[in-house]
Amino acid sequence: MMTPPIALLTAAIAVVGANSMVLAPITGAVALDLGGDPAEIVQAAAAYGLTTAASAILLAPRGDVIGPHKALYQAVIVILISMVASVFAPTKWALILAQGFGGIGAGVAIPSIYALAPQLAPRGQEKRTMGLVLSGWTLALVGGVAGSGFLAEWAGWRAVYVVLALAIVAVFAAMHRIDLTVDMSRARATSPLTALRVPGVWRGLFAAGALMLGFYGTYAFIGAHVHDALGRGTDGAGFVTLFYGTGFGLAALIDKYVDRLPQRSAGMLSFSGLTLVYLAQAAFGGAFVALAGIALIWGIVQHLGLNFVVSRLAALDASQRGAVLGLNSAMTYLAVTGGALAFRPAYESGGLVLCNLLSAVCVAAAVVESLTARDVEAA
Repeated sequence: MMTPPIALLTAAIAVVGANSMVLAPITGAVALDLGGDPAEIVQAAAAYGLTTAASAILLAPRGDVIGPHKALYQAVIVILISMVASVFAPTKWALILAQGFGGIGAGVAIPSIYALAPQLAPRGQEKRTMGLVLSGWTLALVGGVAGSGFLAEWAGWRAVYVVLALAIVAVFAAMHRIDLTVDMSRARATSPLTALRVPGVWRGLFAAGALMLGFYGTYAFIGAHVHDALGRGTDGAGFVTLFYGTGFGLAALIDKYVDRLPQRSAGMLSFSGLTLVYLAQAAFGGAFVALAGIALIWGIVQHLGLNFVVSRLAALDASQRGAVLGLNSAMTYLAVTGGALAFRPAYESGGLVLCNLLSAVCVAAAVVESLTARDVEAA
């Protein structure tokens, strides 16, 4: 059963995650209103990703000193200011600045939420609780990608940020009613450098990078594949995304069973499953129905992989969770950019099939890493 603190953390992930996704479907509407072309508006998303990565590295360790609950509180205020500024942005550069400012808050908020999840979980249910919190990304994906396009068409693109601002206000209000305070008796100053000296962190970050690079390298070109190779419009791409999001959410129902497995077995199950998923996409992704069905399984296994990676990193050093998980968030947002840039030549030369094969190589490398990682064996 989801307790009020865990429900609040899940909602916070949903809102923060949605803010990182809503711009892509509405770039055309934003460009029409603010001037320029959609490609220029994408710079706002790039600014958000870069400041999120920088903030996660430099500012997330602050949570180890003041407490992740206080860090999250401050981050929510920053994100709210960013959303309000986005609503009233008069030019594309104002929107870019507003989104870049919001990334500063997101870079602190996401590691703080991940750090709070195991500390607020019932004893022995830390990984299951992390899985519940991660299900907030499903709400972000469905609401952010599907909902924003519909809302922008119906009420204009600014209405999207109005709704997000109201949602973050609701999170802010809930934080005054639900206690997220955790024990800070072991608090000490940390930094990216101290986090990088934690035993097992480099290998954990390698697994995180392999997971997310493989994901974004394929996900970034799903829409283009549905349009170019399958001859369907944005509704077709949205349908595949919806199946992926549904699978990601459904995986929370099986987290409790996976949680009973040894840590090494959980990692092997996740990464081996993803390797098979990408190979299946390469083999059968030329048929729309098969692609959608595989996307459902993709969402399930990606959820398990993300839960494994985040839980593994969170368990390495409780006193440096903020700094360690900040590095994980930075790795994630760098993979967003890296996946799109590194896999673009592959898509242009070999289509989604080649992207799938490269993604399979990425997660297969994580399979090999999990076989030999000492921290996984000990966990």
